Amino acid sequence: MSGARLLKKIPFLSALSPKHLNEVYRLADELEVSPRQSVFAKRQDSDAMFIVLSGRIKIFTNSSSKKRKTFAYLKEGEFFGEMSLLEGTTRTAAAQAVEPSRLLVIRKKDFQRLLAADPKLAMYLLRTVCERLRRANEEIEGLLFRNILGRVAKAMLELGKKSGVADGAGILLKERYTQQELADVVGTTREPLTRALSSLRRAGLVEQKDGRYAIPAPDKLAGLCVEA
Repeated sequence: MSGARLLKKIPFLSALSPKHLNEVYRLADELEVSPRQSVFAKRQDSDAMFIVLSGRIKIFTNSSSKKRKTFAYLKEGEFFGEMSLLEGTTRTAAAQAVEPSRLLVIRKKDFQRLLAADPKLAMYLLRTVCERLRRANEEIEGLLFRNILGRVAKAMLELGKKSGVADGAGILLKERYTQQELADVVGTTREPLTRALSSLRRAGLVEQKDGRYAIPAPDKLAGLCVEA
């Protein structure tokens, strides 16, 4: 597949002409990362943004108390690392491969030229940044106002919305998540997460099918997401 055809599949770049896409592909580098391999660390100097060509990348941070918060799992066509290039600061979170992944690396000077090449890219980037800010605000509100059941319910629904498939009247998560990974997404430790999942299972709001989590009745689970 040509560079232009490959990049045309990526929403962030789809507005560019074949000529610009080929130029981006020529200037960019490809990076292959193994499971658990770091892409970059928090507070690391930044000189590039990344686009996921294949695989899955986790964006996360660790607190001083050794708690971990996972902000997102990114898959094919999604991008990350752009904020530090816009702000000129160090990385505010870490990135790590969850499974074998292939990334397209766009350096800072080329990233800035890319934005100048087509105003549509800047608008797409702005919408993405606004969406990520909205999710961050919702998570802050959740930490302040929701109990652990509400936070787990919200996290499960968000994972289902992002990477779930229809399962009768419910949703089946395509990816497998360990309890520790779910705890990191919620921003808690494993013990409270385990108790919350047990309560949701007893209520019939969460199930497991072949090692994957399922949400049989999303509307009922959403009822736990209201602010306390």
